[in-house]
Amino acid sequence: MKQKKALLIILVAALVLTQAIPALAYTYNIVFDGVPPATVNWGCPLPTWATVTSKWNQPRDTGTNPHRGVDLAATVGTRVNAVYDGWLNAQIGSNSSGIDTTFQLDINSDGVKNDSAVFCNYYHLNTKGANAYYRKGEQVGTSGYPSAPHLHYGATSANSYSALWYRNEVNYRWTSNWNYGKDLDSFSVVTWSNNVAGATIYFCSSGTKSAPQEVRIFHRKAGTATWTDGGTMTAGSNYLYTYNFTGKYPAGTSVQWMIRFKRNIPVYSYAFAPAKFDQPDPNPNSTAYAYAYVTNTIQ
Repeated sequence: MKQKKALLIILVAALVLTQAIPALAYTYNIVFDGVPPATVNWGCPLPTWATVTSKWNQPRDTGTNPHRGVDLAATVGTRVNAVYDGWLNAQIGSNSSGIDTTFQLDINSDGVKNDSAVFCNYYHLNTKGANAYYRKGEQVGTSGYPSAPHLHYGATSANSYSALWYRNEVNYRWTSNWNYGKDLDSFSVVTWSNNVAGATIYFCSSGTKSAPQEVRIFHRKAGTATWTDGGTMTAGSNYLYTYNFTGKYPAGTSVQWMIRFKRNIPVYSYAFAPAKFDQPDPNPNSTAYAYAYVTNTIQ
């Protein structure tokens, strides 16, 4: 009888534990893309180079995870500027967190919509300017969101909520502010040199920088389906992580590779470089969904 009671207690405890910790359902919504089809030197959307409180594609335990844009510290009513020449569009939404709108960049600054369509999204505005053409640095609105004041912004592919969010640091490599743009994206400056893959990866939270808990690389020969777990990448100075492919494949082999990195938070803690999905399975071999990757040739 005692054994039956003990077994019953164990079963009840296991049931309670299972109910308390629901299984995470991985999702494969395509929300990110790579470098914008046209890159130019963006200006600061605020009067000063404000503190970055959350980076693009950064895992976080509040709000959208991983983050789809960049959060900048800004009090309510702070001036918001055009990051480049272009057109301010009608708002795409308005709710308790403020006004959301988009701005189409005039890449060649000729006043005609005849170049690659690149947008800058501004979310949580308090006020919005007229739908018109603005020059870089001119005011397009003011920041809002009284419960947690900040400006959410970033490069996107379209004038809608369904737009894909591009990398941002490529538009700020011209200035030492925000560490030449590296403070804006969870990963930046992806490189390949002498068979060595590299990327700069770190997080920003309220101005504090932190290293990933883990950085792993996955790779495969082009034309094959299975990813090889290459293990952790080598951590260098200034948050640079590298992996040497020499000897992994014969010379002349075309290889595909991607990076998975982890933040020490209790919820979905992973992100990928290149970025594509919102919350995919950390094991790319567990699903038929095609992850984004970089392709290079072994020398």
